[in-house]
Amino acid sequence: MEDAFIAFCGLANKNDTLKPNEVSFVEEICFTEGVIFLVHLGFVFCSLVGLTVIKCRRRSTTTFHIDSSLRGWIHFPWHNIRWTLTFFYIFISACCVGDGILSQLYSKFDRPFIYIPDAAQLASCLLSIIYYDVAESANAPTFLVLFIFHWPAACSINAFKVYQLYSQRFIASDLTFLLVCILVSIYGFFLILELSIFFKKGYFCPGYSRDNPPLELQDSEKKFHQPYVNILSQITYTWISWLLKSGYREPIKMEILGKLSQEETAQKNFDLLKVYYDKQKENKPSGTTGSRDLGMVYYKAFGRPFLIAAFLKIVGDLVGLGGPLCIDGILRFVAAESKESQEGIHFVSFWEFTSNGYVLAFLMLCTVLVQNFCLQISYYIVILDGIHIKAALQTMIYLKALSLPVWVFNGGHLTVGQIINHMSVDAFQIMMAAFMGFYIIAIPIQIIVAVILLYMQLGYSALIGISIVLLLAPLQYFISKRFAFIQKRTMECSDERIKKSNEMLQSIKLLKLYSWEGIFIKTVEVAREKELKYMLKGAVYVIATLFLTQVTPVLATMVTFSIYSSLSGSPLTANMAFSALALFDKFNSPLLMFPMIVKITVNAVVSTRRLASFFNTEELKRMTASDIGSKEAEYYLTPADASGKNGYMPVELGQTEGKDVPDHSNNHTDSLDHPDKPQSDSIIIINYSNGAKPEECNPDDVELLPKCSIGNALEIHNGCFAWDSNSNRSVLQDISIKISKNTITVIVGKGINLSGGQKQRVSVARALYSRCSVVILDDPLSALDVHVGSHVFHQGIMGILKKENRTTIIVTHKLEYVEEADYIIAMQDGKIEIQGTYQDISKQNPNLVKTWKSLTSKDDHKEEKETNVEIVDEVSKMEKKPTDYLSGKLIQEEEKETGSISLKIYWLYARSIGLLFLFFLILAVVTKQSFLVAVDFWLAEWSSAGNHSDTATQYENDVESVVINHYLYRYIGLACGGILCALFSSFAHVISGIRASKYLFTNMLQNITTLPLRFFETTPVGRILNRFSSDFKTIDDQIPSNLERLMWHIMMCLSAIVINVIVTPFFLLPVIPLLVLYYFLQRFFRASARELQRLDSITKSPVFSHVSETLGGLTTIRAYRREDKFFQQILNKIDCNTVAYLYLNTVNRWLGIRLDLIGTSIVFASTLCSLLTATLGYLQAGLVGLAILYALKMSTYLNWCIREFADMEMQMNAVERVNHYTTLPSEQQLEESQTDTGSNLTNWPHSGEIEFNEVSVRYDKKLDPVLHKLTLKINPGTRVGICGRTGSGKSSLTLALLRMIDNFEGCIKIDGLDISSVTLDHLRKAISIIPQDPILFSGTIRFNLDPESVHSDEEVWETLEIAQLKPLVSELPEGLNTLMAEGSENFSLGQRQLFCIARALIKNSKITIMDEATASVDLETDAALQTVIRTAFTNSTVLIIAHRISTIMDCERVLVMEQGRIVEDGDPKILQQNNSLFAKLVKGTK
Repeated sequence: MEDAFIAFCGLANKNDTLKPNEVSFVEEICFTEGVIFLVHLGFVFCSLVGLTVIKCRRRSTTTFHIDSSLRGWIHFPWHNIRWTLTFFYIFISACCVGDGILSQLYSKFDRPFIYIPDAAQLASCLLSIIYYDVAESANAPTFLVLFIFHWPAACSINAFKVYQLYSQRFIASDLTFLLVCILVSIYGFFLILELSIFFKKGYFCPGYSRDNPPLELQDSEKKFHQPYVNILSQITYTWISWLLKSGYREPIKMEILGKLSQEETAQKNFDLLKVYYDKQKENKPSGTTGSRDLGMVYYKAFGRPFLIAAFLKIVGDLVGLGGPLCIDGILRFVAAESKESQEGIHFVSFWEFTSNGYVLAFLMLCTVLVQNFCLQISYYIVILDGIHIKAALQTMIYLKALSLPVWVFNGGHLTVGQIINHMSVDAFQIMMAAFMGFYIIAIPIQIIVAVILLYMQLGYSALIGISIVLLLAPLQYFISKRFAFIQKRTMECSDERIKKSNEMLQSIKLLKLYSWEGIFIKTVEVAREKELKYMLKGAVYVIATLFLTQVTPVLATMVTFSIYSSLSGSPLTANMAFSALALFDKFNSPLLMFPMIVKITVNAVVSTRRLASFFNTEELKRMTASDIGSKEAEYYLTPADASGKNGYMPVELGQTEGKDVPDHSNNHTDSLDHPDKPQSDSIIIINYSNGAKPEECNPDDVELLPKCSIGNALEIHNGCFAWDSNSNRSVLQDISIKISKNTITVIVGKGINLSGGQKQRVSVARALYSRCSVVILDDPLSALDVHVGSHVFHQGIMGILKKENRTTIIVTHKLEYVEEADYIIAMQDGKIEIQGTYQDISKQNPNLVKTWKSLTSKDDHKEEKETNVEIVDEVSKMEKKPTDYLSGKLIQEEEKETGSISLKIYWLYARSIGLLFLFFLILAVVTKQSFLVAVDFWLAEWSSAGNHSDTATQYENDVESVVINHYLYRYIGLACGGILCALFSSFAHVISGIRASKYLFTNMLQNITTLPLRFFETTPVGRILNRFSSDFKTIDDQIPSNLERLMWHIMMCLSAIVINVIVTPFFLLPVIPLLVLYYFLQRFFRASARELQRLDSITKSPVFSHVSETLGGLTTIRAYRREDKFFQQILNKIDCNTVAYLYLNTVNRWLGIRLDLIGTSIVFASTLCSLLTATLGYLQAGLVGLAILYALKMSTYLNWCIREFADMEMQMNAVERVNHYTTLPSEQQLEESQTDTGSNLTNWPHSGEIEFNEVSVRYDKKLDPVLHKLTLKINPGTRVGICGRTGSGKSSLTLALLRMIDNFEGCIKIDGLDISSVTLDHLRKAISIIPQDPILFSGTIRFNLDPESVHSDEEVWETLEIAQLKPLVSELPEGLNTLMAEGSENFSLGQRQLFCIARALIKNSKITIMDEATASVDLETDAALQTVIRTAFTNSTVLIIAHRISTIMDCERVLVMEQGRIVEDGDPKILQQNNSLFAKLVKGTK
């Protein structure tokens, strides 16, 4: 035992000449070290036993009913403090080991007691945190009792060691004494923590019970566990590895990601933002908030995490400045003479320890690690904070949009495109400002500290070099200010472009019918050209900014090193040059980030101003139930005069007050008859085409069916306007709707996939299922044929609403129903013409009633009963087309590629740039980097010369001849070459991005307009708009800047590897495995990251689609009081997008920290290799500095490389999505080969003869035919009426004539020419059509009538006069130049229909199709228009589809269709005399 002690103390060597007092000290301190060794060895043994017990215990029992693979669910008290203290404990223990090793190296004889206890201590501290983590994960605090014994023992024995060292006159400058003092403090803190846990948890008390996990963790669908795992897992993001493993095996799906925790939801963050916004608004006397106020709201709501992140960023940056200082010390160590070993025992001092090159390499490793961890944590915090801000803003924007009055849109103050831009672009810009904003705080501090260190290193020459940076700062400020102005204009142009795109897509069916795609492509292209014009102007400032960013450090170092020798009188040595160069490199990141920060800040300020203006927009003042209740039960309309025309109309709404309206969650027939309730009123308002109609109604108990609009906001399931499935059959069949078996039918944008009649009936059904006591129906029967219209009126309106005692106001032109109303109001020119009951009006104005009867051509009422019986029998036969059409899921899932981005996409982007231009771009980047590497090599040569004494003598004797002639001029020449190449590189990058964007946009726009109508019927407009807005924002801004950084960083990494291999060839030994690990790591990461990026892109589209659809059906949503449901839907959609985006950014952090660890390992390997080579005398100090400097750069840029490559792959997803729409087959490609007819089409069609030969058509290859082997011939100049029940194929026949749907069998000829051999453009321009939906565009009246400007003003006025619109347009101040509001809401529905008729009249085609063209005008106007049609279209073949039989009674020929076939064909006068289907239709007219 004694021999072992002597060997442990190092006293066995007989050649050791220690003095007696020294031997006594060694024996004392050796005994203490032996006790320390045993204490730590005992802890290691006990902890291993404890770990084994815990593991066995966990196998036998389940701690929680949750996923046991996740650790750290239960956090004991002081959890974070313990982990932080443990990290510091590990660092001090490592320093103790280093101290022992160095002390041993400086001693001639082996003394194991100096380093063996320190090694045991290091093992003990590592095992202590593992033991604690396992005990915490197992929720077993009783096992922490081991620490209560270990910490006091370790603390007391180290305190005794402090006493021993102090008695030997050790002081703080002696490293051993300093380290032991720190250890005593650490053990004391651990002891305090342990005792506090013991008393707080009371885990040995009788009533102790283990803690349960947080409620969030008990929900298996909530899988984002970052706040609940231990610190090590939090800072390394190890907990999310499950997702990456899953994504590597198979593509990630949304179901895997689960739900958001409560803190991350849009509702939570919106509530937080709204509270502070309302407070800020209350503090403003004007009641409005400016951009500064809104910025203050951001700060108050989300500022605290931002400040924490900024603090961590500053700490990381300041710690990172330790790297250059370590380089200085390492190069001094390389240049210094090696120290010889001493005879006696030697304890190294603090300065000896910190001047050792290998210790400095370790310290540099630690500083880089701390820097990386601080930066990654700060990035995570700001990204999470930015996601919160984006979600809150998007929610607030949507809620504001729900509150906007209709006049804001009608007056052109706001457009749908602007609001979508607010949701997509503005919210994203502010989120990016949250991501990058902490640089504004961190950059100045980092620069100031770097300047101080440079001054300490190089003196006044450093200040002169830095002054260049300061001199260029005002120039960059001027550039940023000008760029801000340009960016504002660019965003305004972007708004206009998206507005035009939205209008084009919303009206795509009409554009195809008229073949006007080219006209609207030009309007979008003009808006895009204007946007690109400002982008090019902005590119000048971007080029200048990039150039200054890259050139400033080069200029600063060039000036500094050029004048250093002259000012200081001493040579430039390697340690000075490369530590200074490393400090100057610290300016690279701020200068690189500065233009990005400026751009992002400018964009955020502009976006904040736009949002502040938007939030200040006047909101709709709602009438609440209390407002209604506070007034009398009588409401009044104020007509023109007091008697008949100027009296008051009493509407007794009070009859239903306080009574329940039947609940339609059960069968409606249960509540039809209530003898105890008074009879409700049915009020019909007869509105002539230029009269006023109710547009919006706000009381809580009023149901409005505005213009039979279904907007885009309808799903027939348990959603927006839903009803219980048990009641489907009753009400839907009552109004002649047959839906699919699964009762889930999604209606696409503005009901493009439904006919006009179907849309009206869905709208009526929606009103019937409401529970409001007052229902307003605005022309609900205009698009229905007489049978279905009569059925809907009697079975739906009169059969349900009236029996349920619900007051009903109907605005209609259907005069045949006025007799059944309880009260009638006839309006003319916005005034009440007459009012009263039918009997009252018959007495007051019998001539008016006679006129009504003559217009309706009413037949004997006896026929009605027969007709109604037939209708009931045939309900199941109706809607053959919609049943097939709607039976499946109509809206297609958004396309989602899987796997890596195809090389074809990268090749597409390269071709978009231009191959020659791309070659120039690569050449500029390579040449620039070559010059910069040459500059650094030459600096290494220069500084190495300054380290030799003979060279120093030459400096003193002949500075001019050696320095200036040999080193300085070449250094300046190489630097200037790099500056010139940097200018060309910046120019190439910016211009290449604009070229690619222009090419991709033009191609996608051109192709989208040529896609079949079926595509638009199955694709929400918001999804397509997402390509035009969000995806092109990525292509315009993000891809070019990311490509520039990626190429630069790749060149930097390659340069670092080449330089290190040249300097120390065996650097390849450690770096090759690290690069292999790097390759597999990025491959493992990218598999999941690209799928998450795709999910992020896909989940964005529903958000914008929902906004677009909401704004399209805003009046309907308000009328049905469904704002809350739509608001909840946007919350769900935003949360869905947030889930994908949150995981995407978290896995980026997962990758980032691992790449930082690889980069740090490369730095450490490079430093060790260089040190070993230099120690052996094979390497100059300058080359050592060059190798370490580039390794430090590589540690940073390697991380940036993979992240930017991953970002590039994610951003190329935008190109992939754009390319998907660019390569979809167009209508022309889907048709059979086109025949070149040459000049034969010049006057085609010349007569208008139409021939159908065994024609069968369908809407899609997957659907059944809607026309079956149709054979028909129509002579030139014939007016043909086409009638039939809804769904019989009337509109399909006309669509087939225009080749809008798939004609898969037979042929159609016009004037003997097969239309399949004619180009679509020529065919559709040759035929005029007046569609069922009256669509007008934003622009002048003249543009709407003659967008190609081929007719004179006189012709336009003549057409307006024929269409009975001349008086209306003449009264407008601007006449033909009057602008249509978005959605043409400044004209009534009837007036819009007249404009559509005028549009067809001015075209003067040989074939004209009228698809329910007069459904929305009154009968008197309809009769007048029929006269116009007879005279204006005398030389044209006219096909008239009508539900009003009177409209087609004077046609020369009538076709009656049923189930896609012509069942009757002939003269209407002859057909109605027989017992034919047409005769029944005539008799059914009521």
